[in-house]
Amino acid sequence: MPNLPKPRFGRPARARGQVPGPPEVDAETPNVEIIEAPGLRWLHIERPRPADRAWLEEHFDFHPLDYEDVLSRNQRPKVDEYDDYLFVVLHFPRFDKSVGRLNAAELDIFVGPDFVITLPNEPIQPLEYLFERCRTREDVREAHFTKGPGYLLYKIVDDCVDASFPMLRKMGNKLEVLEEDIFEGRSGEIVRDISNVKQEIINFRKIV
Repeated sequence: MPNLPKPRFGRPARARGQVPGPPEVDAETPNVEIIEAPGLRWLHIERPRPADRAWLEEHFDFHPLDYEDVLSRNQRPKVDEYDDYLFVVLHFPRFDKSVGRLNAAELDIFVGPDFVITLPNEPIQPLEYLFERCRTREDVREAHFTKGPGYLLYKIVDDCVDASFPMLRKMGNKLEVLEEDIFEGRSGEIVRDISNVKQEIINFRKIV
């Protein structure tokens, strides 16, 4: 991996949501949320856009290909290790109510010696919940931030993985209902329901 200079942190601290204006070439405002504690910052950017990339490029010296991966779609899960940071791409199952099936939500993460940056391409409920708890509760923030960026990364991944187990239980319940319908002769919509559950299982396996 190429050697990159350490991300710049010499700028004054900013409160949550207070970020510098975007470059003149982009009229959008960066959507950067920040939680700060001694020795560690958590930056959260949901559905990153070009304006957010410009903000990151102004404040960090990440590899250009990492920025490309953040804005591209359908990145494969991976871990890229650099001298001063890690770039992680993960997928988690997310139920899309608009189409009624499971889809993959991509979560890109930068991890450095004193920062963690999360960039989900879609809202991920357990991630949002953890961020809000760290932002509003000092005891939670202290418990997660004082142990360093590695522990915060672990908590983020652990909470997102745990959130997938209720989805598995729901699929199991659907299979039990289908089994009862088959044996009791209620076969009107069985073929369609079996197809839907099969597709959910296939999607879940692909994601995890």
